[in-house]
Amino acid sequence: MSGFFENLGATLGNGARNVVDKTKDVAGVASIKAQISTAQAGLGKLYKELGKAYFEEHSDSDEYGPLMEPIRDALKKITELEEKLADAQGTTKCPSCGAQVPKDSQFCPTCGVPIDIAKAAADAEDDSSKEIPIE
Repeated sequence: MSGFFENLGATLGNGARNVVDKTKDVAGVASIKAQISTAQAGLGKLYKELGKAYFEEHSDSDEYGPLMEPIRDALKKITELEEKLADAQGTTKCPSCGAQVPKDSQFCPTCGVPIDIAKAAADAEDDSSKEIPIE
């Protein structure tokens, strides 16, 4: 009978070692996958930065026209929507730093540049007359 328990103990011990080894293998695979994912995310960020730098340098070029035109259109639409939002919020953009400034401000609270109230009011009047289709 003691032989049975010794064999059972050895079998259970081997099984436990196998489970531990498999767990280490799974953890190692998960760690490698996480490292790959992190590296891919970093690469994607670098591609994005490179693409943006290239676009900014060559935005007037027709070399990649099918890719450049939608970007130009998107940037234009974003600018129009930002202007419409600023108008709805009662702000204007600082001509120096680009910060949003209340329309009645005489100076930009961010950079201190004097704000031309008449120009800001005229800009707001122009912006409010724009209708921007939202798709």
